[in-house]
Amino acid sequence: MRQLVRVVIFTLVGVLTLNQFVCAQTVVASRAILVAVGQQTPLYSKNAAARHSPASITKVLTAVLAIESGRLDEPVTVSATAPSAGGSSLYIKAGEVYSLRELLYAAMLISANDATAAIAEHLGGSISGFAEMMNQRATGLGMANSFFINPHGMPEDGQYSTAEDLSILGVHAASLPLYLEIASTKRYILANGRVVNNQNKLLNTLGVKAGKTGYTDAAGQCLLTIAEQDGLTLVSVILGSQGQSMWTDTASLLDFGFSNYTRRVLVRDKQTIGVTRIPLAGEILLIAKGEVARVYKTSETLNLSTEVKVTDRLLPPLRPGQVVGEIIIRNGGVEIARTALTVPVYIPLVTTPRIIGILCIMGFLG
Repeated sequence: MRQLVRVVIFTLVGVLTLNQFVCAQTVVASRAILVAVGQQTPLYSKNAAARHSPASITKVLTAVLAIESGRLDEPVTVSATAPSAGGSSLYIKAGEVYSLRELLYAAMLISANDATAAIAEHLGGSISGFAEMMNQRATGLGMANSFFINPHGMPEDGQYSTAEDLSILGVHAASLPLYLEIASTKRYILANGRVVNNQNKLLNTLGVKAGKTGYTDAAGQCLLTIAEQDGLTLVSVILGSQGQSMWTDTASLLDFGFSNYTRRVLVRDKQTIGVTRIPLAGEILLIAKGEVARVYKTSETLNLSTEVKVTDRLLPPLRPGQVVGEIIIRNGGVEIARTALTVPVYIPLVTTPRIIGILCIMGFLG
């Protein structure tokens, strides 16, 4: 039996204005991509599917695994091999003890390869063991064109990724508050008094919240950046840049993205969508479960419509948060999103003999 639904407190308007266009074609890096969190199609792409050495952007995956392990306060005793990782270093020594958290700050802020190796050996038992963990996690994230052999990105035959895959990694990292906290830290003091300073020149400019630099002779200058303005989160990846152009390339991409795209909240979490009437309870509120947002060009005019569906033959009792239907959102008649509808409060069951008889007559009870 179809329920009568009266939709209330739900207005969608879709007239957007165009901001000044900033051309992203000025990007000089050999590979680049700009994506908006929550948007499947890249906002900009240049050779983004071509394989390339990820250099120290590799450390973002190492950081993800370390954070997701939940073991950051564990002590790590430096092995005999970790100090010889080469390249940028914290200059740790065999036998020294650091917390996993301290090593992670060193890996992210000063790109310390020795600290990264110590993290990998602690979590994976060995560099190769940790590389297996990296590849499993990368596959799980949907990074289908990447393969990792070491945790820090030092040159090694057979280690590769793409700007596209690294943007997937960046989007996931952006969802981890602890990653953002660590990667946005300007200055960190280790327990032994040593200080590490963040090398990201764009931090706290252009909405930049976090990122990771990288460089090898083979990879060139590389940079993954996470930035946010007015609720719109962008992830950019630059590979194979030279000199200072990785900074200007990134600034150009972010300016292009924030100038030409906007994040529209179509449904707020816990928004009252409407009311419906059910037997023995009268009118009950329908509440959205979760936010629904999409990214659009600021120049795009939306033609939004909604359809509310309520589960047939609803009867109390209903639990707070119980799913009782869904709202479907369309743009120009094409479905673009849907989310569940719930009830906000407990709806009790009335069980008098008279009510039970009425329910039997109405066919709600067998």
